[in-house]
Amino acid sequence: MSKAEVKTICIAGASGLAGAYMVKEALARGYRVNGTLRDISQLDKVSGLMRLPGAAERLHLFSADNSVSESFDAPLTQADAVFITCIPTLKHGADGTPAAELDRDRGMSEIIRPAEQACLNILRAAQRQGAKTAVLCSSTASAEPATPSFEKHEDRDISDAEMQIQQRKYAQAQKIVMEATAEAFTEEHGMRLCTFLPSMMVGAPLLPSHLKGHVLSFLAKLRHGKTGWHSTVPAGSMSLTSPDNLAKMSLAALENPKAAGRYFALSGSWSWARIYQEIAEYVPLEALPAPLGKDPEPPTRFDFSKRDSLGVPMRGIQQMFAEFYEAYEHVRLAPQA
Repeated sequence: MSKAEVKTICIAGASGLAGAYMVKEALARGYRVNGTLRDISQLDKVSGLMRLPGAAERLHLFSADNSVSESFDAPLTQADAVFITCIPTLKHGADGTPAAELDRDRGMSEIIRPAEQACLNILRAAQRQGAKTAVLCSSTASAEPATPSFEKHEDRDISDAEMQIQQRKYAQAQKIVMEATAEAFTEEHGMRLCTFLPSMMVGAPLLPSHLKGHVLSFLAKLRHGKTGWHSTVPAGSMSLTSPDNLAKMSLAALENPKAAGRYFALSGSWSWARIYQEIAEYVPLEALPAPLGKDPEPPTRFDFSKRDSLGVPMRGIQQMFAEFYEAYEHVRLAPQA
């Protein structure tokens, strides 16, 4: 990208695992990046981001609160696109009650509506500032219809929000409600929307704070011989996402004017038995769950034709876990400021 062609993008949630990888990829491609954090006085996050190649020249960080739309006006000024990676999956009510134990009114007001409103606040700021493209990081939780296809496709297998709400699956319903709201807003205002559906994200942490995340903290505990999520290997499967692949797909979608709609951001689905087989290469035996003792269930099947249309080579399961564990000690011991 020549100096005259350099474009500006805004990455909302720049210090999260997905957001930091998007910052890294965008800088590598020559973009100017306006990144947002809840609080730029968090020096451990800021210093880590500013050490990324190209950051000194082309990364600018802003404090922004997704409950306040106007706080995104400055980082979105002259931005061509917004990347929304800062909408967390809310798993507890305001008083700490698990989401599945909330009644409908509380599930809506404390789990679903805050995420929907946060997404709208950012999109409204993007629209005010003239951004033409929005990239939304959602979840495969929005691809869980009552009767899923034998081979899932992102444009066909769409969650029924009302069914999930009735089942008190508010954290899952949060995603499809957010997506539907974003789709309606961008269509009304002539913006292009690309929505990515990642799952369990495994890759090298870029910042020490990433080791506090749900998945990476689980993998780190296993490294130290502590038991994790399971006492016995589950019979089912899990889909895996490389944050680097997610970032490359997101930037590829931005750069392809024909890209739009939903995309699975997955390398594939593997049985938990296969996942623990990979983890066993890096952790003490006592940290591992007891064997399943029978054949695992078949992994979820996906139609990845739309994903592959973006032209991003996807990492395999071995590479994802290797990248995490090889980077773990270096990032854990990195200077905090």
